[in-house]
Amino acid sequence: MKADVSVRSPDEIAALVRALTDAQWIRLRKVSAYFSWVPNLTGDDLLQEALCRALAGSRKCPRDVDLVRFLVEVMRSVANGEVEKLENQADVIPVVQPGALVDCAVDLQDSKDSQEEGMMAAERDEATRQALLGLFPNDRQARDLVDGILTGYEGQELRTLTDLDQEGYASKRRFMRRTIDKHYPQGRQP
Repeated sequence: MKADVSVRSPDEIAALVRALTDAQWIRLRKVSAYFSWVPNLTGDDLLQEALCRALAGSRKCPRDVDLVRFLVEVMRSVANGEVEKLENQADVIPVVQPGALVDCAVDLQDSKDSQEEGMMAAERDEATRQALLGLFPNDRQARDLVDGILTGYEGQELRTLTDLDQEGYASKRRFMRRTIDKHYPQGRQP
């Protein structure tokens, strides 16, 4: 990190963590579950580790970076670090006869390819999320709805998440649909 980049203090990060919305916590938990495919690392452990590193100051959060995005990147980094530790630990499996297949044998190249594909998919998902959030820079309810929808919430869950009644929810969804259709005609991906 460059020396001229201003970073948040642990106290500032703690204040921002306390101010996270339900939608942001949902997103963080979804991302932590996504990256928790690493053996011996649960989603809760991964999120906890990211928070600990941010609060301890071992991971520096630039002031111009959204806290949720920063924590997502920390979780990705922690997961990648755990994978790198495991990649170099190949189990030696004795083969009774040359060419015989062993049930517990793992093709390390295949698992590495699927990890890379997963990381690329996560990056695409995050780019889509950021593009959609960018359409509603000053509308907290619309941004929370975007996060909720991308997380898989529907109907009553979304209304509860945004504190909207049935009519307000329907109105906000129409507004969002029109805004998205205006910027992405014919369903073109953001």
